[in-house]
Amino acid sequence: MCKHNGLKDLLEDQNPVEDFLYPIIHLKGDDIEVAITHSKTQYNEEYHSFVNGQHTTQGGTHLMAFREAVVKTVNEHFDANWDRKDILASIIGSISVRVEEPVFESQTKTKLGSVEMGPEGPTVRTYIVNFVKEQLDNFLHRNAEVKEAIKKRILQSERE
Repeated sequence: MCKHNGLKDLLEDQNPVEDFLYPIIHLKGDDIEVAITHSKTQYNEEYHSFVNGQHTTQGGTHLMAFREAVVKTVNEHFDANWDRKDILASIIGSISVRVEEPVFESQTKTKLGSVEMGPEGPTVRTYIVNFVKEQLDNFLHRNAEVKEAIKKRILQSERE
């Protein structure tokens, strides 16, 4: 079966669409693709991560950077200082990156250990944080309903 919308299709296949708090935010760059939404019913974080098409079930440096980037971007966008657990509560996300000569922490390639995107490139962290910061911030400026839904979800998590 062919998937035309990449990670967006993955999240829709893995979760009932009616469970999404808002439509999936789907952002693509040259060597990166991310998809994010929040669940109406679950409170745990759910992620799917990939490096060069390889499913990294244990995450790694790219997933840590993605989570950090979402927290940083949301706090800066809303000019807030919310706790990371309140921002990430009930998040459903996916990230895929292309890394030159990736280094994995195990032979099964389930966890990325690479610090650099490539020999001449930026760090994985810098690349992902910069991409998410610019693209997610721009998305939130253009989509007031999604922005408000995210804010309400964070404030609800904060109260709980």
